[in-house]
Amino acid sequence: MIVDRVSLSDVLVAQKRVKGFVLNTPLAKSYWLSDVSKAEVWMKLENLQNTGSFKLRGALNALSWAREKRLIKVYSASVGNHALGLAQASLFTEREVTICIPETVSAAKAKKLDRYSVGIIRHGDDPEETERYARRLADEKKGFYVSPYNNPEVICGQGTMALEMFERVPKLSTIVLSVGGGGLAAGVATVAKAINPNCRIVGVVAANSPTMQTAVQKGRIAPIVTSPTLADGIAGNVEAETITFPLVRELVDEWVQVDEAEIASTIFEFLENEGMLIEGAAACAVAAVSKKIINFKPREKVAVVICGGNIARDSWREVVVDHLVGASKA
Repeated sequence: MIVDRVSLSDVLVAQKRVKGFVLNTPLAKSYWLSDVSKAEVWMKLENLQNTGSFKLRGALNALSWAREKRLIKVYSASVGNHALGLAQASLFTEREVTICIPETVSAAKAKKLDRYSVGIIRHGDDPEETERYARRLADEKKGFYVSPYNNPEVICGQGTMALEMFERVPKLSTIVLSVGGGGLAAGVATVAKAINPNCRIVGVVAANSPTMQTAVQKGRIAPIVTSPTLADGIAGNVEAETITFPLVRELVDEWVQVDEAEIASTIFEFLENEGMLIEGAAACAVAAVSKKIINFKPREKVAVVICGGNIARDSWREVVVDHLVGASKA
C-alpha cells in the first residue's frame, strides 16, 4: 500500500486545522442528475467554498503546517484557484506568501490576487516554466514551496471534504471527481477507501489534457501533448516525481474522458438545472454523469465533486457563443 504517505489520520489532523476557516459546503441532492442517471446523485458544492474552489482546503492545511514548523516564507506557482487559496490562507496563518504567475495570466485572475497582501512575481510564458522558477526561487530564499498538488499537506486538506461527504451520506458507493495533478483525487480517495473500501472512485479528465489518466495507463508520468481546454483548472503536465501518482494509480478505480463540446454544454445545463455557474474543471465531473458516460446501479448513492466556480470571462464568452450558434442551427 502506498497510502502510508497520506492516511485517514493525517486528514483528521487537517480537519482540525482548517475547521472554522473553510466552509462545510453543502452536499445537495441533484434531482436533475438523479433523473438522468437513475442513481441517487449528490453534489459536493465546493464552488460555494471561500475563494470559489476546494483549493483553499489544501492551501490552508499546508500553511498551517508551515506555521507549526515556524516556516515564515512560502512560495508557489499558480494561475488560478491554488493562488487564491494560498492568498486567503495567508490571512489566517500570517505567512509571507510569494506567488509566481506566468506572463500570460489573465487580467481578471491577476486582479483578484491584487486584493491580497501577497507577493506576485510574473515569470515565464507557460505554467510549467513558472513552476520551475518558483521552486528554484524557494530554494534560493530558503523558503517553503507549496505545490498545488505535490504536497502531503495539500492532499490531506483536500481530503477533508470527503469526511464531510460521508458524514452527510454515510452509504456513498461512488464518487466522481475531476483529475488534474491528482491532489483532490488522492485526498478524497484516501478517505473514501478507509471508510468504505468498496467505494468506487471515478476520475474524469478533459480529452484535450488527459495527463494523469495517460500516466496511469503507461505506468509512469511523462510529458504529453495537450490542447487548450475549457477545463483549465485540470489542464497541463505534472511533475514527474509527484506523490499523487502512486496514490491515484492505486485508489482511482475507473477513468473517463469528456470532450470540449460536452464540457461547454454541461456548463449551460448546470446553470439551467442547478442555478449556478461552474468552471470547466467542475463541468467535467458533471458531464461524466449527465452525458451517461458512467454506468450506475439503480438508486445507488453517488457523489459528484463540484470543484469550483471560478470561470474566466473569456471562457464564459466562448461557451455562450458556442451555445447560441448551436441553438441557431437546431
